[in-house]
Amino acid sequence: MKHIALFSQTGSEIGRLIDFGIQPDLVFYDQTNPDIIDPSIDTESYAFRIPKKKVKDVKFLRDCFGDPKKYYITLHGWLHILPKEICEEYEVYNGHPGYIVKYPELKGKDPQKRAFEDREKYKFIGSVIHKVIPEVDEGEILYESCLLNAYTTESGVIDACRRISLDIWKQFFRERNK
Repeated sequence: MKHIALFSQTGSEIGRLIDFGIQPDLVFYDQTNPDIIDPSIDTESYAFRIPKKKVKDVKFLRDCFGDPKKYYITLHGWLHILPKEICEEYEVYNGHPGYIVKYPELKGKDPQKRAFEDREKYKFIGSVIHKVIPEVDEGEILYESCLLNAYTTESGVIDACRRISLDIWKQFFRERNK
């Protein structure tokens, strides 16, 4: 199967994966400022912008993504909930920078910030990769990793979760490409 990757912000996670030799076949993004997109992502040949007004348009997304039997999708900071039909038709995986295995309440937006702000409660930080289903962050967790939440800054927590995410994505792609 071919790989489609989606992002909303800078695409830095996809850029790091490309640097490690993990090249998506197609990349879609909704970022309107091309100057902040990671330079490892070639927006001229295989990366395409989805207008924000189209991120929920099932027909448009199907046309972009192609045959669900030929493509699988990974989400790397895609800040939109995929339509139910897309979740059900395609094989979709999401990287989530919250250790929801131990702390399911970290599902949703900004889990790193919440983990930093309540370090007494969240003794561990981490990331997971899970299958995407229509309910947000509820799909089966396939990969996980965590470490002690010993960071004194929010940026430290964010950077640690970013490193953990890259490691488990590399594992995901190594096993998938065997």
